[in-house]
Amino acid sequence: MLTSKNSSTLHVNEHSRTQENKQAEPFFAWHWRIVQCVWVVLFLLFAIRVAAEDGEVERVAMSEDSVSVKNEVADSVLWAQPLPAMQPETNPTDTALHRQDYPRFDRSLTYVGLPLILAGVLGRGERHRVYYLHKEFVPEFKSSVDDYVQFAPFALATGLQVMGVRGKSSAVRYLASSAMSFAIMAAIVNTIKFTVNQMRPDNSTRNSFPSGHTATAFVAATILHKEYGLTVSPWYSFAGYGLATATGVMRMLNNRHWMSDVFCGAGIGIMSTELAYALSDLLFKKKGLVAPEKHNLVDLSTHPSFFSIRMSGILGQQRLRTPDSFKPTLGDVPFLMQFGTGAMVGVEAAYFFNPYIGVGTSWQLVGHHVKHLDKPFRRPSATANLPEGVTFDFLRTGLNELCSSLGLYLAWPFAPRMSLGGQFTVGRNIFKGISVRAMKEGTVKSGTPESYTDTQQKYTTEWDFLTIQGNKALRLGTGMSFTVAYKQAYSWRAFLNLNYSFNTFTLTLNPSEWKQHEFPDAKNLPNEVITERIKKKLLQLSVGTAFCISF
Repeated sequence: MLTSKNSSTLHVNEHSRTQENKQAEPFFAWHWRIVQCVWVVLFLLFAIRVAAEDGEVERVAMSEDSVSVKNEVADSVLWAQPLPAMQPETNPTDTALHRQDYPRFDRSLTYVGLPLILAGVLGRGERHRVYYLHKEFVPEFKSSVDDYVQFAPFALATGLQVMGVRGKSSAVRYLASSAMSFAIMAAIVNTIKFTVNQMRPDNSTRNSFPSGHTATAFVAATILHKEYGLTVSPWYSFAGYGLATATGVMRMLNNRHWMSDVFCGAGIGIMSTELAYALSDLLFKKKGLVAPEKHNLVDLSTHPSFFSIRMSGILGQQRLRTPDSFKPTLGDVPFLMQFGTGAMVGVEAAYFFNPYIGVGTSWQLVGHHVKHLDKPFRRPSATANLPEGVTFDFLRTGLNELCSSLGLYLAWPFAPRMSLGGQFTVGRNIFKGISVRAMKEGTVKSGTPESYTDTQQKYTTEWDFLTIQGNKALRLGTGMSFTVAYKQAYSWRAFLNLNYSFNTFTLTLNPSEWKQHEFPDAKNLPNEVITERIKKKLLQLSVGTAFCISF
């Protein structure tokens, strides 16, 4: 417990501390278990790959009376020559390598889900930054739609199979691949859930990380993508991954999962399906393949449109100055707070009319790290005049921003698998607030602050001592990107964006709310609440990567 010179005490937010202490195991313990699981999976992948390559090569004995068949003319006239004229003399026991043209395990497997898993693991320490997404933007949101939407892509794929629409696999192979996908996902998710033992945001149960609903949704979306997105139309992929993303967002809005849970669940869902389909290729080989993939490698000159899930870091060192009217209470502090580095997650989609020009939209959530807001309370200056006996809670150290934009997208595919891009967008941003909570315990007094009698009746009160509230504002943006096609319509994108907005922040200082409880009989107590507005031009530079479905 820290005590200031004027006896104002401070402590870290009990809610945040409770959340941290509720972790059943320290960071190193669960992190090491995940590392062990990763090594086991990698070993299994290596063993399966070796087995696949060994089974791919057969040694076939050459027969002495082999006959060659050759198409000479359009009528396919067949002719034969004696063996000596066809090839050099060989020993009957000699062998030759004969390669079966079967789908290979390593060629069909993609690793697009691994970065999402990594983002979920690394973002676990930052989960409290977006904890208030539910409370701030849609506090009334409560829906069970996510319980059903998670299965929608799989229901669509199965319905197309039942109706006889030709996809990648026959019914038997489709059921086997799907069953393995969900089984692998369930095993991985539940193992991690009960190993990490992380509390949910709503404090209901300790099985938050990773999100099972999101993992299920991305398994279903990847099945739809492989069966019909790659063979019939890429719009199936767009629909499937769109529904899966909506499932993850709803899990956060329902206050059931942290953002790190959702990202890790998405990655596990994709990788489980990729592994299951690779195993199907190993087991079934060519059996049960009905329709070929239209394109294994994306040609960005013909398929520049995309849907992406993106992540980035936000650079910012802009400050909000301390209003002069606040200084008699907070002391001579030049800056009230500073925007530190932030994290952005979001979705982006663009439709191109030709290989060069298109229109697109993006929706993203930015968690800004707030610095120095606690300084006037933890280390009050000599000129500060904080009320005595008051403790201060810093509920969080982040400020949330929700952004949406629409605009012109440009592309220059300078190679079939590589493209440069640019964009010019206009949109809106919504900044939410951050506050410093105060708590005071005392005894009720009869009379006024100048003349009173202590009743010895105890009271406890809490209130917002300092509040910084954002607003809605116009947002202009531009940026550039570099896209590399992967395989199976997947692409990777690195981007650099610059956004500008002119926001107004409302600052409210309420230092004496406690007097209403300590002197309930006093009338006409002076109103000491101070409100100031600061206009601020905000420039945000974001650098990040995106996982894309090209179509």
